[in-house]
Amino acid sequence: MKIKPSLFLISLFFLSTIYHLPGRQAGLRSNISFAQTFDSASFHIDWGNFNMTSGKKSSANYTMTDTVGQNAPGQYNSAGYVVKSGFQYIYEKSIPFSFAISDLDINFGYLTPNVGSTATNVLTVSTPTSHGYEVIAVANHPLTAIGVNITIPDTLCDSGSCSESTSGLWTNNSTYGFGFNANGSGTTSYFTNSNYFRQFANSSSGENPQICMSENVSVENNSAIITYKVLISPKQPGGTYQNSINFIAIPKY
Repeated sequence: MKIKPSLFLISLFFLSTIYHLPGRQAGLRSNISFAQTFDSASFHIDWGNFNMTSGKKSSANYTMTDTVGQNAPGQYNSAGYVVKSGFQYIYEKSIPFSFAISDLDINFGYLTPNVGSTATNVLTVSTPTSHGYEVIAVANHPLTAIGVNITIPDTLCDSGSCSESTSGLWTNNSTYGFGFNANGSGTTSYFTNSNYFRQFANSSSGENPQICMSENVSVENNSAIITYKVLISPKQPGGTYQNSINFIAIPKY
């Protein structure tokens, strides 16, 4: 029996940049205005006031950023817009957003029934926003034999209850299937330890991508190890099995 699964991993980068543009506010306009204005071919911006002071201050023990003099600080919401006015809701560090995967071709080689096989790679994230990031994962379909409609099933873990959104303990060599574990920065909310696995969401079945790694602070080069595990039964037909997995990193604002 020759069974040789491999995964092709594709990293997708979604980078959202939010620009907060101060605009006219009802009730704050008068016949005489000393506001700052900016014009371009497409925009006219009324700036509500000159700040009394703003910037970054430091001493031997403290660093502080501030803006002083805003007439109406706070968050304002309307259909389609959020304006955060006056103070630093988001203080950006000088860290560029980045997302890297250490190995884009995972090859398990030939598998032996009732013997679990694993392979790993590393996800590394940096994000300047103080709200952090999320990494979500989705497969295009289960591990499927090339040219024929034969699959290696997704693992149900030892308890029979793990899914694409819930991890479970998987150590029994008679529990067959394919799954993954994430261990490192931002993963403890999704995997208890390195023996807990779950399925990849499959887009071919209409399943939504699921979060496998996230943090709520600015990070630089934070990493998690992804462990892929395959365990087949003696009845699994031979062949070369493949699928593609997308990891998508999203900064949170």
